[in-house]
Amino acid sequence: MHAWTRSFSATRILAVDNDPLPKRRSIDYKLRGKGQQFIDFLRVEARGGAGGDGCVSFHREKFVAKGPPNGGNGGRGGHVVVRASSDESMLRRLGRVCSAKRGEHGQGGGRHGTTGKDLVIEVPIGTIVREVEAPAARPLTEDEQDDLDSLTDLEQQRIDRDKRWVYYPRMDTTITEEQEAAGRKSFFKEAERFMDEEDKYYRWQVKKELRKGPLYVDLTEDGQEVVVCQGGPGGYGNPHFLTNDNRSPKWATRGREGQVRHLELELKTIADIGLVGLPNAGKSTLLGVISNAHPKQAAYAFTTLHPYVGTVDYIDKYQLTVADIPGLIQGAHRNVGLGHAFLRHVERAKLLAYVVDLSGQAPWDDLQVLRNELEAYRPGLTRRQSLIIANKADLIATAKPNLATLQAKYPDLPIIPVSARYDKNIVKLTSSLRKIVDTIRQQDQANRNSHS
Repeated sequence: MHAWTRSFSATRILAVDNDPLPKRRSIDYKLRGKGQQFIDFLRVEARGGAGGDGCVSFHREKFVAKGPPNGGNGGRGGHVVVRASSDESMLRRLGRVCSAKRGEHGQGGGRHGTTGKDLVIEVPIGTIVREVEAPAARPLTEDEQDDLDSLTDLEQQRIDRDKRWVYYPRMDTTITEEQEAAGRKSFFKEAERFMDEEDKYYRWQVKKELRKGPLYVDLTEDGQEVVVCQGGPGGYGNPHFLTNDNRSPKWATRGREGQVRHLELELKTIADIGLVGLPNAGKSTLLGVISNAHPKQAAYAFTTLHPYVGTVDYIDKYQLTVADIPGLIQGAHRNVGLGHAFLRHVERAKLLAYVVDLSGQAPWDDLQVLRNELEAYRPGLTRRQSLIIANKADLIATAKPNLATLQAKYPDLPIIPVSARYDKNIVKLTSSLRKIVDTIRQQDQANRNSHS
């Protein structure tokens, strides 16, 4: 028995190893952020909850053999809501499909179904929610296509009716030719015509929503939220179809499906100051010195793999936020290295602080590489307010002549030499950062007041 088990396992392994077409992971695997520690980009499918079905019911009690209809309406499906929260630092590991709860079905005795629970997706402040095109549908197989082609018009009509209507037991919706010739009215056909008019209005609402264009929302404030998918309305109970001629309608409608959207969630860190530099320029050490953040520090490149945001506290309770962005290399605008995972977090910074290694061979060339990559990624980004932080100035032998050359090559940019390792000239740096950011904040406030 043990020998048979071993031979079976070996055969199974060989079959897997010799498979000429191994399964490849879809690009959706990466777009869902699987296998990453820090997630700042996700693609998900959001589905609003379906509405609950209406109920077909009649009042029954002692001495009341045939009471009036009292079926309740179905509850509305839940919405899908994306909300910005200061408690979140990255996008959660959401599934491929995010669905809200469906509404409950109506019940007898005039009891309406409860509304489905909304699905609230909390994301960090600075998240962009944009709608993208749905992926191409899977083509039908030959058997499936043959099954569709073999359906008669009467069978297709019955299928469509079952998707819309809920019937009372043993109800017959057909009328014979003799009954129609005798002038008998079909109350069910009247109800169908009524629902056809409502379907036209519903489709008009959908087209009106599509004319607004794809969804695009930038969540920049705590508590800001957007409803990305509406829940489907609930179905009608049989009292809804009560008329003077038809006193006992034996049908109700099913709830409608909720809205479906394919979304991209992209996080762009919001901070007053963005530290921009090549790998191993000392950005993490500098952030740990001037703020309350504690990023990983080591003497090798790409120590920081995702943004860190720290707060600089002053004696008078004034605060600044500083973002330590992963190291940038040449070609990052083409997504080389960490690429766009770095660059998307630079866009929102009010002040760009270029951190250069003053002890290197040519720090001015390093600075030019940074500026070229930023300009190639988004034209005009280098025209934003900026300054140069010349780090590792404690190495006097190379730092002093390099500082003079750097000042000569960039006379328009303020240059502050510091030593993050030994806390040298940090007070001057934080004072300069506060002065510049305070000026930018006042200009932004003045612009908002002028527009309002």
